Amino acid sequence: MSRFHLMATATFGLEAVVARELERLGYSDLRVTDGRVHFRGDERDIARCNLWLRSADRVLICLGEFPAPDFDALFDQTRALPWPELLPMDARFPVAGRSVQSTLHSVPAVQGCVKKAIVESLRGRYQRFRFEESGALYSIEVSLLKNLASLTIDTSGDGLHKRGYRQKVGPAPLRETMAAGLIQLSFWNRERQLVDPFCGSGTIPIEAALIGRNIAPGLQRSFIAEDWQWFDRRIWKDVRSEARDLREPRLTLPILGYDHDYAAIKLSERGAREAGVASDIEFRKQELSDFRTRQDYGVMITNPPYGERLGETAEVEAAYRVLGSVTRSLDTWSIYTITSNRYFEKHFGRRAPRRRKLFNGRLECQFYQYPGPRPPRLQQEDSGETEATDAGIGSTTAPPAFDPETIGEPWKAADWIAHVQIMLDSFAWFLGRELIPRSGDPEEEAQRLFAAPFAVVSHGTQADPILNYANRTTLQLWEMDAATLTSMPSRKTAEPMHRDERAEMMARATRDGFVDDYRGIRISSSGKRFLIERAIIWNLIDQAGKTIGQAATFSNWTPVEAADQPADSTNSGLQ
Repeated sequence: MSRFHLMATATFGLEAVVARELERLGYSDLRVTDGRVHFRGDERDIARCNLWLRSADRVLICLGEFPAPDFDALFDQTRALPWPELLPMDARFPVAGRSVQSTLHSVPAVQGCVKKAIVESLRGRYQRFRFEESGALYSIEVSLLKNLASLTIDTSGDGLHKRGYRQKVGPAPLRETMAAGLIQLSFWNRERQLVDPFCGSGTIPIEAALIGRNIAPGLQRSFIAEDWQWFDRRIWKDVRSEARDLREPRLTLPILGYDHDYAAIKLSERGAREAGVASDIEFRKQELSDFRTRQDYGVMITNPPYGERLGETAEVEAAYRVLGSVTRSLDTWSIYTITSNRYFEKHFGRRAPRRRKLFNGRLECQFYQYPGPRPPRLQQEDSGETEATDAGIGSTTAPPAFDPETIGEPWKAADWIAHVQIMLDSFAWFLGRELIPRSGDPEEEAQRLFAAPFAVVSHGTQADPILNYANRTTLQLWEMDAATLTSMPSRKTAEPMHRDERAEMMARATRDGFVDDYRGIRISSSGKRFLIERAIIWNLIDQAGKTIGQAATFSNWTPVEAADQPADSTNSGLQ
Protein backbone atom coordinates (compact mmCIF):
# COMPACT_ATOMS: atom_id res chain seq x y z
CA MET A 1 0.00 0.00 0.00
CA SER A 2 1.06 3.61 -0.57
CA ARG A 3 2.88 5.54 2.11
CA PHE A 4 1.60 9.04 2.77
CA HIS A 5 2.82 12.09 4.59
CA LEU A 6 0.01 12.35 7.15
CA MET A 7 -0.87 15.11 9.60
CA ALA A 8 -3.07 14.98 12.67
CA THR A 9 -4.29 18.48 13.42
CA ALA A 10 -4.97 19.65 16.97
CA THR A 11 -6.03 22.72 18.87
CA PHE A 12 -3.19 24.81 20.27
CA GLY A 13 -1.79 23.22 23.42
CA LEU A 14 -2.86 19.65 22.68
CA GLU A 15 -0.17 18.78 20.14
CA ALA A 16 1.87 16.84 22.71
CA VAL A 17 -1.22 14.88 23.74
CA VAL A 18 -1.92 13.91 20.12
CA ALA A 19 1.74 12.96 19.64
CA ARG A 20 1.55 10.69 22.68
CA GLU A 21 -1.62 9.06 21.30
CA LEU A 22 0.16 8.37 18.02
CA GLU A 23 3.13 6.89 19.87
CA ARG A 24 0.80 4.57 21.75
CA LEU A 25 -0.72 3.51 18.43
CA GLY A 26 2.78 2.50 17.33
CA TYR A 27 3.87 5.46 15.21
CA SER A 28 7.38 6.90 15.42
CA ASP A 29 9.44 9.62 13.73
CA LEU A 30 6.81 12.19 14.65
CA ARG A 31 7.32 15.87 13.92
CA VAL A 32 5.33 18.29 16.05
CA THR A 33 4.56 21.82 14.86
CA ASP A 34 1.97 24.37 15.95
CA GLY A 35 -1.40 22.68 15.60
CA ARG A 36 -0.05 19.66 13.71
CA VAL A 37 1.68 16.34 14.28
CA HIS A 38 3.35 14.93 11.17
CA PHE A 39 3.90 11.21 10.58
CA ARG A 40 3.86 8.63 7.78
CA GLY A 41 1.37 5.89 7.09
CA ASP A 42 -0.70 3.97 4.57
CA GLU A 43 -4.43 3.44 4.02
CA ARG A 44 -4.77 1.27 7.11
CA ASP A 45 -3.06 3.95 9.20
CA ILE A 46 -5.50 6.56 7.90
CA ALA A 47 -8.39 4.37 9.03
CA ARG A 48 -6.85 3.52 12.44
CA CYS A 49 -6.00 7.12 13.27
CA ASN A 50 -9.44 8.42 12.34
CA LEU A 51 -11.00 5.72 14.49
CA TRP A 52 -8.69 5.99 17.52
CA LEU A 53 -7.35 9.54 17.91
CA ARG A 54 -9.20 11.18 20.79
CA SER A 55 -7.73 14.69 20.92
CA ALA A 56 -6.95 15.35 17.25
CA ASP A 57 -9.27 17.45 15.09
CA ARG A 58 -8.65 15.80 11.71
CA VAL A 59 -6.34 13.44 9.83
CA LEU A 60 -4.98 14.97 6.62
CA ILE A 61 -2.89 13.75 3.70
CA CYS A 62 -0.20 16.31 2.95
CA LEU A 63 0.34 16.38 -0.81
CA GLY A 64 3.11 18.95 -0.73
CA GLU A 65 4.83 21.85 1.00
CA PHE A 66 6.77 24.39 -1.06
CA PRO A 67 7.69 28.11 -1.27
CA ALA A 68 5.04 30.14 -3.10
CA PRO A 69 6.13 33.80 -3.23
CA ASP A 70 3.88 34.47 -6.25
CA PHE A 71 0.96 32.94 -8.16
CA ASP A 72 3.17 31.44 -10.87
CA ALA A 73 5.08 29.41 -8.27
CA LEU A 74 1.86 28.40 -6.55
CA PHE A 75 0.31 27.24 -9.84
CA ASP A 76 3.35 25.37 -11.17
CA GLN A 77 4.16 23.59 -7.90
CA THR A 78 0.52 22.63 -7.32
CA ARG A 79 0.12 21.23 -10.85
CA ALA A 80 3.26 19.10 -10.37
CA LEU A 81 1.75 17.22 -7.41
CA PRO A 82 0.33 13.68 -7.97
CA TRP A 83 -3.37 14.65 -8.02
CA PRO A 84 -4.39 12.00 -10.62
CA GLU A 85 -3.20 9.26 -8.27
CA LEU A 86 -5.79 10.29 -5.67
CA LEU A 87 -8.60 12.08 -7.51
CA PRO A 88 -10.77 10.01 -9.86
CA MET A 89 -12.28 11.58 -12.97
CA ASP A 90 -15.60 12.38 -11.26
CA ALA A 91 -14.12 13.60 -7.96
CA ARG A 92 -15.65 16.57 -6.18
CA PHE A 93 -12.71 18.64 -4.95
CA PRO A 94 -13.64 21.99 -3.43
CA VAL A 95 -10.62 24.05 -2.37
CA ALA A 96 -10.59 25.96 0.90
CA GLY A 97 -7.79 28.35 1.74
CA ARG A 98 -6.15 30.56 4.31
CA SER A 99 -3.24 32.97 4.19
CA VAL A 100 -1.17 34.28 7.09
CA GLN A 101 1.66 36.80 6.60
CA SER A 102 1.94 35.88 2.92
CA THR A 103 2.35 38.10 -0.13
CA LEU A 104 -0.56 36.12 -1.62
CA HIS A 105 -3.06 37.59 0.82
CA SER A 106 -6.22 37.22 -1.27
CA VAL A 107 -7.67 33.86 -0.18
CA PRO A 108 -10.24 33.63 -3.05
CA ALA A 109 -7.47 34.25 -5.59
CA VAL A 110 -5.28 31.59 -3.95
CA GLN A 111 -8.15 29.07 -3.98
CA GLY A 112 -8.85 29.80 -7.65
CA CYS A 113 -5.20 29.39 -8.59
CA VAL A 114 -4.95 26.01 -6.82
CA LYS A 115 -8.23 24.78 -8.35
CA LYS A 116 -7.05 25.64 -11.87
CA ALA A 117 -3.70 23.93 -11.27
CA ILE A 118 -5.40 20.72 -10.09
CA VAL A 119 -7.73 20.73 -13.10
CA GLU A 120 -4.72 21.17 -15.39
CA SER A 121 -3.01 18.20 -13.71
CA LEU A 122 -6.11 15.99 -14.11
CA ARG A 123 -6.47 16.92 -17.78
CA GLY A 124 -3.09 15.39 -18.48
CA ARG A 125 -4.27 12.05 -17.06
CA TYR A 126 -7.91 11.86 -18.14
CA GLN A 127 -7.72 13.78 -21.44
CA ARG A 128 -10.87 15.76 -20.65
CA PHE A 129 -11.58 19.45 -20.87
CA ARG A 130 -14.32 19.55 -18.22
CA PHE A 131 -14.93 17.56 -15.06
CA GLU A 132 -18.46 17.06 -13.76
CA GLU A 133 -17.46 16.62 -10.09
CA SER A 134 -20.37 14.30 -9.35
CA GLY A 135 -18.55 11.60 -7.39
CA ALA A 136 -16.95 11.22 -3.95
CA LEU A 137 -15.83 14.28 -2.03
CA TYR A 138 -12.15 15.17 -1.63
CA SER A 139 -11.83 18.30 0.52
CA ILE A 140 -8.64 20.16 -0.33
CA GLU A 141 -7.08 22.99 1.64
CA VAL A 142 -4.28 25.34 0.67
CA SER A 143 -2.59 27.02 3.60
CA LEU A 144 -0.08 29.83 3.16
CA LEU A 145 2.16 30.83 6.05
CA LYS A 146 4.89 33.35 5.28
CA ASN A 147 4.89 32.31 1.60
CA LEU A 148 5.19 28.60 2.44
CA ALA A 149 2.30 26.72 0.83
CA SER A 150 0.89 23.49 2.24
CA LEU A 151 -1.67 21.45 0.30
CA THR A 152 -3.71 18.81 2.09
CA ILE A 153 -6.66 16.45 1.56
CA ASP A 154 -8.97 15.83 4.48
CA THR A 155 -9.63 12.13 5.25
CA SER A 156 -12.01 12.72 8.18
CA GLY A 157 -14.91 14.76 6.85
CA ASP A 158 -16.72 16.03 9.92
CA GLY A 159 -14.27 17.01 12.66
CA LEU A 160 -13.17 14.13 14.87
CA HIS A 161 -14.93 15.78 17.83
CA LYS A 162 -18.19 14.56 16.29
CA ARG A 163 -18.23 11.10 17.85
CA GLY A 164 -21.86 10.37 17.03
CA TYR A 165 -23.18 10.12 20.58
CA ARG A 166 -24.17 13.75 21.18
CA GLN A 167 -27.10 15.07 19.16
CA LYS A 168 -28.00 17.93 21.51
CA VAL A 169 -25.78 20.00 23.78
CA GLY A 170 -26.25 22.48 26.57
CA PRO A 171 -24.91 26.06 26.62
CA ALA A 172 -21.14 26.55 26.18
CA PRO A 173 -20.35 22.87 25.46
CA LEU A 174 -16.81 21.54 25.68
CA ARG A 175 -15.64 19.81 22.51
CA GLU A 176 -15.15 16.08 22.85
CA THR A 177 -11.56 16.32 21.60
CA MET A 178 -10.75 18.96 24.22
CA ALA A 179 -12.40 16.92 26.98
CA ALA A 180 -10.34 13.88 25.98
CA GLY A 181 -7.21 16.04 26.02
CA LEU A 182 -7.90 17.31 29.53
CA ILE A 183 -8.38 13.77 30.80
CA GLN A 184 -5.15 12.62 29.17
CA LEU A 185 -3.32 15.57 30.73
CA SER A 186 -4.49 14.43 34.16
CA PHE A 187 -3.40 11.48 36.30
CA TRP A 188 -6.75 9.71 36.02
CA ASN A 189 -7.01 6.03 35.12
CA ARG A 190 -9.81 3.50 35.37
CA GLU A 191 -8.75 2.47 38.88
CA ARG A 192 -9.42 5.94 40.32
CA GLN A 193 -12.64 7.82 41.05
CA LEU A 194 -13.41 10.60 38.56
CA VAL A 195 -15.82 13.44 39.34
CA ASP A 196 -17.04 16.36 37.25
CA PRO A 197 -19.13 18.70 39.45
CA PHE A 198 -20.06 20.97 36.49
CA CYS A 199 -20.77 18.20 33.99
CA GLY A 200 -23.18 20.13 31.73
CA SER A 201 -24.08 17.78 28.87
CA GLY A 202 -21.62 15.18 30.19
CA THR A 203 -18.71 15.47 27.77
CA ILE A 204 -15.90 14.95 30.30
CA PRO A 205 -17.52 11.91 32.04
CA ILE A 206 -18.45 10.30 28.71
CA GLU A 207 -14.99 10.81 27.22
CA ALA A 208 -13.41 9.45 30.39
CA ALA A 209 -15.60 6.35 30.20
CA LEU A 210 -14.57 5.80 26.58
CA ILE A 211 -10.92 6.08 27.61
CA GLY A 212 -11.38 3.84 30.65
CA ARG A 213 -13.15 1.20 28.58
CA ASN A 214 -10.68 1.54 25.67
CA ILE A 215 -13.53 2.26 23.27
CA ALA A 216 -12.40 3.84 20.02
CA PRO A 217 -13.99 7.34 19.84
CA GLY A 218 -14.77 7.03 16.13
CA LEU A 219 -16.41 3.62 16.34
CA GLN A 220 -19.94 4.97 15.81
CA ARG A 221 -19.34 7.34 12.91
CA SER A 222 -18.24 7.36 9.28
CA PHE A 223 -15.38 9.18 7.57
CA ILE A 224 -15.08 10.89 4.22
CA ALA A 225 -12.25 8.60 3.04
CA GLU A 226 -14.56 5.57 3.24
CA ASP A 227 -16.18 6.71 -0.04
CA TRP A 228 -12.94 7.07 -1.96
CA GLN A 229 -12.68 4.81 -4.97
CA TRP A 230 -9.09 3.67 -4.37
CA PHE A 231 -9.54 3.06 -0.64
CA ASP A 232 -10.18 -0.62 0.15
CA ARG A 233 -13.42 -0.79 2.17
CA ARG A 234 -12.26 -3.99 3.83
CA ILE A 235 -9.66 -1.95 5.72
CA TRP A 236 -12.39 0.02 7.47
CA LYS A 237 -14.23 -3.18 8.32
CA ASP A 238 -11.06 -4.72 9.73
CA VAL A 239 -10.08 -1.76 11.92
CA ARG A 240 -13.61 -1.49 13.32
CA SER A 241 -13.66 -5.21 14.08
CA GLU A 242 -10.29 -4.89 15.81
CA ALA A 243 -11.55 -1.92 17.85
CA ARG A 244 -14.61 -3.84 19.04
CA ASP A 245 -12.38 -6.70 20.21
CA LEU A 246 -10.20 -4.29 22.22
CA ARG A 247 -13.03 -2.91 24.35
CA GLU A 248 -12.57 -3.51 28.07
CA PRO A 249 -15.17 -4.44 30.72
CA ARG A 250 -17.17 -1.82 32.59
CA LEU A 251 -15.41 0.32 35.17
CA THR A 252 -15.12 -0.84 38.78
CA LEU A 253 -15.59 2.68 40.15
CA PRO A 254 -18.34 4.66 38.41
CA ILE A 255 -17.55 8.08 37.00
CA LEU A 256 -19.65 10.78 38.69
CA GLY A 257 -21.20 13.75 36.90
CA TYR A 258 -23.10 16.45 38.78
CA ASP A 259 -24.91 19.59 37.68
CA HIS A 260 -27.52 21.85 39.25
CA ASP A 261 -29.51 21.87 35.99
CA TYR A 262 -31.92 18.94 35.60
CA ALA A 263 -32.13 19.44 31.81
CA ALA A 264 -28.34 19.13 31.55
CA ILE A 265 -28.41 15.87 33.50
CA LYS A 266 -30.99 14.44 31.09
CA LEU A 267 -28.78 15.41 28.13
CA SER A 268 -25.80 13.75 29.84
CA GLU A 269 -27.70 10.53 30.42
CA ARG A 270 -28.84 10.44 26.81
CA GLY A 271 -25.31 10.99 25.53
CA ALA A 272 -23.93 8.23 27.76
CA ARG A 273 -26.54 5.79 26.44
CA GLU A 274 -25.70 6.69 22.84
CA ALA A 275 -21.99 6.23 23.56
CA GLY A 276 -22.58 2.83 25.15
CA VAL A 277 -21.15 3.82 28.55
CA ALA A 278 -24.31 4.52 30.56
CA SER A 279 -23.44 1.74 33.03
CA ASP A 280 -20.08 3.40 33.79
CA ILE A 281 -21.37 6.85 34.79
CA GLU A 282 -23.69 8.10 37.49
CA PHE A 283 -25.25 11.47 36.66
CA ARG A 284 -27.04 13.36 39.39
CA LYS A 285 -28.69 16.76 39.88
CA GLN A 286 -26.67 18.19 42.75
CA GLU A 287 -25.30 21.51 43.95
CA LEU A 288 -21.54 21.82 44.15
CA SER A 289 -21.69 22.69 47.85
CA ASP A 290 -23.31 19.31 48.56
CA PHE A 291 -20.40 17.28 47.20
CA ARG A 292 -19.09 14.67 49.65
CA THR A 293 -16.87 11.63 49.13
CA ARG A 294 -15.21 8.83 51.08
CA GLN A 295 -12.88 7.93 48.23
CA ASP A 296 -9.16 8.67 48.47
CA TYR A 297 -6.87 9.53 45.53
CA GLY A 298 -9.75 10.65 43.33
CA VAL A 299 -9.53 12.99 40.36
CA MET A 300 -11.76 15.99 39.66
CA ILE A 301 -11.76 17.36 36.11
CA THR A 302 -14.21 20.11 35.32
CA ASN A 303 -15.16 22.91 32.95
CA PRO A 304 -16.96 25.42 35.18
CA PRO A 305 -18.74 28.56 33.93
CA TYR A 306 -16.33 31.25 32.75
CA GLY A 307 -18.43 34.36 33.32
CA GLU A 308 -18.08 35.60 29.72
CA ARG A 309 -21.68 36.83 29.58
CA LEU A 310 -22.70 40.17 31.07
CA GLY A 311 -24.00 39.90 34.61
CA GLU A 312 -22.53 36.45 35.32
CA THR A 313 -19.31 37.57 37.01
CA ALA A 314 -20.44 37.56 40.64
CA GLU A 315 -22.19 34.20 40.30
CA VAL A 316 -19.16 32.60 38.64
CA GLU A 317 -16.71 33.96 41.20
CA ALA A 318 -18.92 32.57 43.97
CA ALA A 319 -18.86 29.16 42.26
CA TYR A 320 -15.05 29.23 42.17
CA ARG A 321 -14.93 30.02 45.88
CA VAL A 322 -17.25 27.11 46.65
CA LEU A 323 -15.12 24.83 44.47
CA GLY A 324 -12.03 25.88 46.41
CA SER A 325 -13.78 25.31 49.73
CA VAL A 326 -15.14 21.89 48.74
CA THR A 327 -11.79 20.61 47.44
CA ARG A 328 -9.60 22.04 50.20
CA SER A 329 -10.13 18.99 52.39
CA LEU A 330 -9.49 16.50 49.56
CA ASP A 331 -5.83 16.06 50.47
CA THR A 332 -5.25 13.01 48.29
CA TRP A 333 -7.25 14.22 45.28
CA SER A 334 -5.99 15.79 42.06
CA ILE A 335 -8.01 18.77 40.85
CA TYR A 336 -8.06 20.02 37.25
CA THR A 337 -10.05 23.02 36.00
CA ILE A 338 -10.19 24.77 32.63
CA THR A 339 -11.44 28.34 32.44
CA SER A 340 -10.83 31.61 30.60
CA ASN A 341 -11.40 33.56 33.81
CA ARG A 342 -8.07 35.15 34.66
CA TYR A 343 -8.96 35.51 38.34
CA PHE A 344 -9.76 31.84 38.92
CA GLU A 345 -6.84 31.20 41.29
CA LYS A 346 -7.72 34.22 43.40
CA HIS A 347 -11.28 33.02 44.00
CA PHE A 348 -10.36 29.34 44.20
CA GLY A 349 -7.95 30.25 46.96
CA ARG A 350 -4.85 28.45 45.76
CA ARG A 351 -2.22 29.07 43.12
CA ALA A 352 -1.92 26.20 40.67
CA PRO A 353 1.41 24.32 40.69
CA ARG A 354 0.94 23.76 36.96
CA ARG A 355 -0.86 25.69 34.25
CA ARG A 356 -1.30 25.04 30.55
CA LYS A 357 -2.62 27.45 27.93
CA LEU A 358 -5.37 25.93 25.77
CA PHE A 359 -8.05 27.25 23.44
CA ASN A 360 -11.65 26.19 24.05
CA GLY A 361 -13.04 27.23 20.70
CA ARG A 362 -11.75 30.77 20.27
CA LEU A 363 -11.46 31.44 23.98
CA GLU A 364 -7.95 31.46 25.40
CA CYS A 365 -8.09 29.40 28.59
CA GLN A 366 -5.80 28.11 31.29
CA PHE A 367 -5.88 24.50 32.44
CA TYR A 368 -5.21 24.83 36.18
CA GLN A 369 -3.67 21.65 37.58
CA TYR A 370 -3.49 20.77 41.27
CA PRO A 371 -1.98 17.27 41.25
CA GLY A 372 -2.26 15.36 44.51
CA PRO A 373 -0.15 12.43 45.73
CA ARG A 374 -0.15 9.32 43.63
CA PRO A 375 -2.08 6.38 45.14
CA PRO A 376 -0.01 3.64 46.83
CA ARG A 377 0.51 0.45 44.93
CA LEU A 378 1.56 -3.00 46.06
CA GLN A 379 5.11 -4.13 45.46
CA GLN A 380 5.88 -7.72 44.57
CA GLU A 381 5.03 -9.94 47.55
CA ASP A 382 8.54 -11.27 47.85
CA SER A 383 10.24 -7.88 47.84
CA GLY A 384 10.15 -7.48 51.61
CA GLU A 385 8.05 -4.30 51.31
CA THR A 386 4.27 -4.20 51.23
CA GLU A 387 3.69 -0.79 49.71
CA ALA A 388 5.47 2.00 47.89
CA THR A 389 4.35 5.40 46.71
CA ASP A 390 3.91 5.83 42.98
CA ALA A 391 6.37 8.28 41.50
CA GLY A 392 5.17 11.47 39.98
CA ILE A 393 4.19 14.55 41.85
CA GLY A 394 4.79 14.04 45.55
CA SER A 395 7.13 16.18 47.63
CA THR A 396 10.61 14.89 48.26
CA THR A 397 13.30 16.34 50.44
CA ALA A 398 15.88 13.60 49.98
CA PRO A 399 17.88 13.56 46.75
CA PRO A 400 16.71 10.90 44.28
CA ALA A 401 18.95 7.87 44.36
CA PHE A 402 20.30 6.08 41.32
CA ASP A 403 18.69 2.68 40.94
CA PRO A 404 21.11 0.05 39.56
CA GLU A 405 18.10 -1.82 38.17
CA THR A 406 17.72 0.94 35.57
CA ILE A 407 21.28 1.09 34.21
CA GLY A 408 21.05 2.42 30.64
CA GLU A 409 17.58 3.80 31.34
CA PRO A 410 17.95 5.71 34.63
CA TRP A 411 14.84 7.77 33.90
CA LYS A 412 12.77 4.69 34.83
CA ALA A 413 13.79 4.95 38.49
CA ALA A 414 10.80 5.99 40.62
CA ASP A 415 12.75 8.69 42.48
CA TRP A 416 14.01 10.16 39.22
CA ILE A 417 10.47 10.34 37.82
CA ALA A 418 9.32 12.21 40.93
CA HIS A 419 12.33 14.53 40.77
CA VAL A 420 11.67 15.35 37.10
CA GLN A 421 8.16 16.50 38.04
CA ILE A 422 9.63 18.90 40.60
CA MET A 423 12.17 20.20 38.08
CA LEU A 424 9.51 20.74 35.39
CA ASP A 425 7.01 22.33 37.76
CA SER A 426 9.65 24.64 39.27
CA PHE A 427 10.92 25.66 35.83
CA ALA A 428 7.38 26.58 34.72
CA TRP A 429 6.78 28.45 37.97
CA PHE A 430 9.88 30.64 37.74
CA LEU A 431 10.27 30.97 33.96
CA GLY A 432 6.59 31.15 32.98
CA ARG A 433 7.00 28.51 30.26
CA GLU A 434 7.59 24.78 29.97
CA LEU A 435 11.02 23.19 29.74
CA ILE A 436 9.53 20.41 27.58
CA PRO A 437 5.98 19.87 26.28
CA ARG A 438 3.97 18.37 29.16
CA SER A 439 1.89 15.27 28.52
CA GLY A 440 0.55 14.61 32.03
CA ASP A 441 2.30 11.22 32.17
CA PRO A 442 5.24 11.52 34.65
CA GLU A 443 7.11 8.49 33.31
CA GLU A 444 6.83 9.68 29.73
CA GLU A 445 7.95 13.18 30.71
CA ALA A 446 10.94 11.68 32.54
CA GLN A 447 11.87 9.71 29.42
CA ARG A 448 11.55 12.77 27.18
CA LEU A 449 13.64 14.96 29.45
CA PHE A 450 16.32 12.28 29.68
CA ALA A 451 16.46 12.05 25.87
CA ALA A 452 16.33 15.82 25.28
CA PRO A 453 19.03 17.29 22.97
CA PHE A 454 19.95 19.90 25.60
CA ALA A 455 21.68 19.40 28.95
CA VAL A 456 19.76 19.23 32.24
CA VAL A 457 21.42 18.63 35.59
CA SER A 458 20.53 19.26 39.25
CA HIS A 459 21.85 18.96 42.78
CA GLY A 460 20.55 19.00 46.35
CA THR A 461 20.93 21.37 49.27
CA GLN A 462 23.84 19.80 51.13
CA ALA A 463 26.69 22.00 52.37
CA ASP A 464 28.70 20.58 49.47
CA PRO A 465 25.81 19.88 47.05
CA ILE A 466 25.69 16.42 45.45
CA LEU A 467 24.44 15.97 41.91
CA ASN A 468 21.18 14.03 41.81
CA TYR A 469 20.04 14.21 38.18
CA ALA A 470 21.61 14.33 34.74
CA ASN A 471 20.05 13.59 31.37
CA ARG A 472 21.71 11.80 28.47
CA THR A 473 23.17 14.94 26.89
CA THR A 474 24.75 15.89 30.22
CA LEU A 475 26.22 12.41 30.69
CA GLN A 476 27.73 12.53 27.20
CA LEU A 477 29.25 15.98 27.76
CA TRP A 478 30.86 14.97 31.05
CA GLU A 479 31.72 11.48 29.76
CA MET A 480 30.25 9.67 32.77
CA ASP A 481 27.52 7.17 33.48
CA ALA A 482 24.50 8.12 35.57
CA ALA A 483 25.61 6.24 38.68
CA THR A 484 28.98 8.01 38.76
CA LEU A 485 27.76 11.52 38.00
CA THR A 486 24.91 11.42 40.50
CA SER A 487 27.18 10.54 43.39
CA MET A 488 29.68 13.38 43.12
CA PRO A 489 29.71 17.00 44.36
CA SER A 490 28.55 19.42 41.69
CA ARG A 491 31.70 21.52 42.11
CA LYS A 492 33.72 18.68 40.55
CA THR A 493 32.06 19.14 37.17
CA ALA A 494 34.33 22.15 36.73
CA GLU A 495 37.74 23.44 37.70
CA PRO A 496 38.02 25.59 40.88
CA MET A 497 36.45 29.02 40.74
CA HIS A 498 36.57 32.22 42.76
CA ARG A 499 34.35 32.14 45.83
CA ASP A 500 33.03 35.67 45.36
CA GLU A 501 31.82 34.79 41.84
CA ARG A 502 30.17 31.64 43.17
CA ALA A 503 28.49 33.56 46.00
CA GLU A 504 27.19 36.22 43.60
CA MET A 505 25.59 33.68 41.27
CA MET A 506 24.02 31.75 44.15
CA ALA A 507 22.64 34.95 45.66
CA ARG A 508 21.05 35.93 42.34
CA ALA A 509 19.32 32.57 41.90
CA THR A 510 18.17 32.53 45.53
CA ARG A 511 16.88 36.10 45.34
CA ASP A 512 15.18 35.92 41.94
CA GLY A 513 14.35 32.21 41.77
CA PHE A 514 16.39 31.80 38.59
CA VAL A 515 19.10 33.26 36.38
CA ASP A 516 19.01 32.90 32.60
CA ASP A 517 22.31 34.44 31.45
CA TYR A 518 24.93 32.20 33.02
CA ARG A 519 28.15 31.27 31.19
CA GLY A 520 31.20 29.35 32.30
CA ILE A 521 33.77 26.64 31.57
CA ARG A 522 33.04 23.00 32.34
CA ILE A 523 35.41 20.04 32.30
CA SER A 524 34.65 16.39 31.49
CA SER A 525 36.05 13.30 33.21
CA SER A 526 38.76 13.05 30.56
CA GLY A 527 39.79 16.68 30.93
CA LYS A 528 37.95 18.12 27.91
CA ARG A 529 36.81 21.70 28.48
CA PHE A 530 33.76 23.35 26.97
CA LEU A 531 32.19 26.78 27.32
CA ILE A 532 28.49 26.88 28.12
CA GLU A 533 26.50 30.04 27.40
CA ARG A 534 23.01 31.35 28.13
CA ALA A 535 22.47 28.66 30.76
CA ILE A 536 19.38 28.83 32.97
CA ILE A 537 19.68 27.99 36.67
CA TRP A 538 16.54 27.76 38.77
CA ASN A 539 15.57 26.80 42.31
CA LEU A 540 13.71 23.55 42.90
CA ILE A 541 10.60 23.90 45.05
CA ASP A 542 8.61 20.90 46.23
CA GLN A 543 4.85 20.71 46.78
CA ALA A 544 5.23 21.98 50.35
CA GLY A 545 7.05 25.09 49.09
CA LYS A 546 10.42 23.96 50.41
CA THR A 547 13.60 24.58 48.41
CA ILE A 548 15.26 21.22 47.77
CA GLY A 549 18.02 22.17 45.36
CA GLN A 550 18.86 23.84 42.06
CA ALA A 551 18.79 22.71 38.45
CA ALA A 552 20.44 24.01 35.30
CA THR A 553 19.86 23.63 31.59
CA PHE A 554 21.73 24.82 28.52
CA SER A 555 21.82 24.07 24.81
CA ASN A 556 24.82 26.15 23.78
CA TRP A 557 28.30 24.77 24.40
CA THR A 558 31.62 25.06 22.54
CA PRO A 559 34.79 22.97 23.03
CA VAL A 560 37.73 25.10 24.23
CA GLU A 561 41.38 24.51 24.97
CA ALA A 562 42.94 25.78 28.19
CA ALA A 563 44.79 28.48 26.24
CA ASP A 564 41.50 29.67 24.72
CA GLN A 565 39.74 30.06 28.07
CA PRO A 566 38.08 33.51 28.26
CA ALA A 567 39.71 35.71 30.86
CA ASP A 568 36.35 36.71 32.34
CA SER A 569 34.78 33.25 32.35
CA THR A 570 33.33 31.84 35.52
CA ASN A 571 34.80 28.40 36.19
CA SER A 572 32.13 26.81 38.29
CA GLY A 573 29.95 23.85 38.91
CA LEU A 574 26.21 24.36 39.03
CA GLN A 575 26.65 27.01 41.67
